[in-house]
This record gives sequence, C-alpha cells and structure tokens, in this order.
Amino acid sequence: MWEGSLTFETPMLFAVGFLFVFVVGGITGVILAVAPVDVQLQDTYYVVAHFHYVMVAGSLFGLFAGTYYWLPKWTGHMYDERLGRTHFWLSMIFFNLTFFVMHFLGLAGMPRRIPDYPLQFADFNMIASIGAFGFGLTQLLFYTR
Repeated sequence: MWEGSLTFETPMLFAVGFLFVFVVGGITGVILAVAPVDVQLQDTYYVVAHFHYVMVAGSLFGLFAGTYYWLPKWTGHMYDERLGRTHFWLSMIFFNLTFFVMHFLGLAGMPRRIPDYPLQFADFNMIASIGAFGFGLTQLLFYTR
C-alpha cells in the first residue's frame, strides 16, 4: 500500500478497516500479556472485547473485503458502491460502539458469563447493546443489492 496508487472502493475499505480493528485487538492483547494486568482482567469484559476485536474483525471484515472484491466476478453484476460504503462505515461505527466500550467495562471489573450485572455497568451495557443491534441490522445492507 505504501506509495501505491490506491483507490478506496468498498473492498479496500473493508481491508483497511480489518487492519485497524485487528491492530486494536493486537494492542489489547499486548496489554493482556502483562502478567499482573492479566490476573486482574481475566474473566472480565476486557477479554471479551479483545477476543472480538481479533476474531470477529479478523473473520467478518476480511470476509466482506473478499466478497465485495470477487462479487462482480461471481455474479456478473456490479454491486452498488454507495451501498457498499454505507455498509462499511456503519459496520465500523457499530462494531467499535459495541466492543470498544467493553474495554471500559472490563477495566471497571465487570465479569463475563453472568446473567445479571450491577447497576453501575448499565450505561456502558446500553451503549454496547445499541451498537450490537446496529451492527446486526447493518449486515442486512449486504444482502440488499
């Protein structure tokens, strides 16, 4: 990509978006590699956020980049570029809205795998829930060509 003549159509946007969220997941992994920090953050939402930044971003954003790149070849029809860009930006915003706040929940001590949580975590959980529903609904744009 360095000194290349890049054009940022939908496949490239998803590829660069993948790099961004994967790097964020990698940086949080470095933080979890520090043993005293890992002891405190183990089984908190920080680990959930780290896992999703690496695994969900690693699979979905890469999958969308490849699919948008090869879709015209597979189907013989070009996708709507404006709809593809909207899909990317909404996916990026809602993905980060969902999982970035989970880092703060984990740092505040919210454990994972619990059916109910103290009221002090309600605001960040509401933000994460709105982001999750938005991320899910945004994926419907992928199926409307």
